Amino acid sequence: MDAALQRIEALPGNGRYAVTFQRPDSSEQTAVVHVDGEALEVAEASLPTGWTKGSREFDAVAAAVRAFDGARRQAAPVVGLRDVPGGWDVSMGNVVLGETGTPTCTAHGEMHRDGDTYVCPDCGARAAW
Repeated sequence: MDAALQRIEALPGNGRYAVTFQRPDSSEQTAVVHVDGEALEVAEASLPTGWTKGSREFDAVAAAVRAFDGARRQAAPVVGLRDVPGGWDVSMGNVVLGETGTPTCTAHGEMHRDGDTYVCPDCGARAAW
């Protein structure tokens, strides 16, 4: 149980967080945690050695993640460029807001609107805005 909570980072989507632990050798280990009300899901294999759901250490981290999630839900939502459900082009940096303020594929240029989604006609990159 020689690991310490290093940081909690919000991921795209409601209730998703990257929880990073620092090991004694100064390396880091990250677990993805999903919070849904009081329920909290995590792959135990991604936790530090000796940590399990229900352990004293994990319960303390789970309380911190739930508090972070509660604060995040109180904040006004940010309207901006985001990944489409199941997509990752915005998160990966493949789609950005261009100089004209419209979604732009970093490889091919300005994207075309298709309903609520912007699509790159060359590679199929997608983004919502």
